[in-house]
Formats: sequence, C-alpha cells, structure tokens
Amino acid sequence: MAEVSILREKIRAVLPDIRELRHKLHQIPEVALNEYKTSAEIRAYLEQLGLPVQKAILGTDVTAVLEGDQPGPVVLLRADMDALPIEENTGAPYASRHPGFAHSCGHDGHMAVLMGTAAVLSQMKDQIKGTVKFLFQPAEESEAGAKTMVRSGYLEQEPKPSEAYALHGWPGVPAGSVECCAGPIMAAINDFEITLTGAGGHGAVPERAVDLIGAASRFVLDLKDFIAALSTPENPAVCSICAVHGGTVFNVFPDKLVLRGTARYLDEATGDKIRGAIERLLEKHILAAGGQYRVDHPKPDYVATVNNKELLKRVQAVAEKYLGKDKWNGEGRCSMCGEDFGFILQKLPGVYFHLGMGENYPSLHDSAYNFNDDALENGILMMCGLILER
Repeated sequence: MAEVSILREKIRAVLPDIRELRHKLHQIPEVALNEYKTSAEIRAYLEQLGLPVQKAILGTDVTAVLEGDQPGPVVLLRADMDALPIEENTGAPYASRHPGFAHSCGHDGHMAVLMGTAAVLSQMKDQIKGTVKFLFQPAEESEAGAKTMVRSGYLEQEPKPSEAYALHGWPGVPAGSVECCAGPIMAAINDFEITLTGAGGHGAVPERAVDLIGAASRFVLDLKDFIAALSTPENPAVCSICAVHGGTVFNVFPDKLVLRGTARYLDEATGDKIRGAIERLLEKHILAAGGQYRVDHPKPDYVATVNNKELLKRVQAVAEKYLGKDKWNGEGRCSMCGEDFGFILQKLPGVYFHLGMGENYPSLHDSAYNFNDDALENGILMMCGLILER
C-alpha cells in the first residue's frame, strides 16, 4: 500500500518525460502488425528502466517483467499500440509524420500511461507484492492481435498472469475520471461483406434485369426493423450497413453489388440471431428478385469485453482512494464499440475501464482526436494503484 501523496510526487517527476514520449509516439503512428518504430521506442525505454523484455510473439509486441520484493500474484497490465489509416487533423505541433496515418484512437496515450506506470513501479519494488507484466500489444484495431497472442500461448508463458487490466481514453467522460461497469463494457464485433450478383441490363427495361439495388434497399430496411425489435436496453444490439459499392452509369442496372457492414452485440446468442436474420432476409429479397448472394467475413470477429465483478470492486477502491470519489463512476454504459482485450478476459479475470478525456472532446476515430495529456497522471495513478493496493 502506498501513500497517495508520495505516489503522486513520483508520477509528477516522470510526467514531463512521459508526455514527451507520448508526443514522439504520436508522430510515428503505425497500423496493425507494422508497429516497428513504435515497439523500438518502447523497448528502448523499458530497457533503460532496467526491466527485462521478453521475446515477441507477433513481431512488434513488447512485454517487460517487473518482479516485486514481496510474494504475490502475477498481474498483466496491457496497452494497445496500433494507429489508424486516417489523415490527422489536430493541428498539434507533434502531429503525425506518417501521411495518411494517425493515433486517432489514442493508443499513444495508452502506451504512455503504461510506460509511466513501469517507470514509477520500478522505483517501488519493495512495495510490490508479486510480479507485473507490462504488455504493449499490436493490432487491436483490425486484426485482433490479442486473439492471436492468446492462441499462441502468450498467457501460458512464465510468469503466468492470474489477472489483467487495461484502460482506454474516453471522450464524453470528465477528464481524468474513471468510468466502468460490471459485465460487458465493450461489444462483440462481427463485420461482414455481402456480394450480390444478378443479370444487369438497361435501366429503361427493368423487367429484363435483376434490380439488385432495389432488392438490397428492401433488405437493408428490413434488417433495420429486425434489429430495432431485437435490441433492448438490457441487451443492446446493432447491425449497420456502412458501405455500398456497385453501378457506374445512370441507366444501367449493375450485375454486382457489394454491401459492407458490422454487427455488434453482447452475447453469442444475439449474434446468432443477427446472422440468421441476415441469411433469411437475403433469401427473401435477393433470391426472390432473381439474384444470388454470398456472405463473407474478411475481418476477424471480436468477443465482448466482460469485466469481472469482484475485481471491479478493487478498481473502484483504487479510483476512490487515489483519484477521489468524485472521479469514479461505476454505472457506466456498455459501449457498442469493440476491443480485443475481451480475448484476454476470456482466459483471465480482469477489468477494462474508461479514462475520461473531457466531456466535449472529439470522438474516437475522429481526425481531430488527440489523447488528452491532462489525463496521463490519473491513468498512471490507476495502474500503479492496482498493483500497490494488494
């Protein structure tokens, strides 16, 4: 157990370097499984702290180990690393130097929090019960890097963790506050691509062609009605068609149409209902119109991120002690965004929580989003507290 004032002093001593390091990482955004510059910066910093770094599994992941002076459990603290294929529009003096790529989800901030945590805890080994594994994980955004790491046996590698924690910067929540909830906090994801085919033809003679656009329109509207009836406040569900590609000119029915969309839900039973409805409605509208369809899943599915109720009590206690009761909200709502930390929480008890960026802050994946430096201190406080309060 640590005195809050002493811990804050230690954090504030490293904050200038951590802030500068975040800005450096912000300038070199790299997408899934290409985080080579990013991982090199992290590895160099951790080695400078004197922490041993384990061999990578995916090539760009970085894991450092800190052994406390007292016996206790092995705890995994995780930060995601990858950026997005977005042109940055923050106006920051440390904006992306990689054209077309940006840290518009704030993973640079997550990494900075974890490096700050490592820097502080490495000075407090005498107060640590057990071992800390610091995981900097690639490919969260699109390739489910956590899923691959879990399947590769990462969680069985010594020292084997017995619980896990992660955070995410969250717009709409007061800066530096912590928001969480019991059970699911992030949804499962099932992205899909539907390819429709049928005889093309002249727009003046629709009876001699398959009207894929008309049939697809009826499919989309019926799917929206189905989801509206399926979703409840207790068990929300989303299914959105977000891209439609097909046709080239004013007066020709296309012979091919591609729809791309995403389904979000909290349990697999609901996911099965959505997938079943997609098939039924495609048969109803596309086959009936004389066309054909194929459903593909080009991206990996993500499971829901489900918090452990008992460990949530520990997160609450840490937040209230280190940040203050006014900085804790344990009644947060589950987001329909996705997160591959869920694959880790399928194997280990743990908690994923939101760190406030500000109530009127740009949204995640917005080209104007930039992790709020003012939240770094409280993020590090939370991660340190979860280790020290044991």
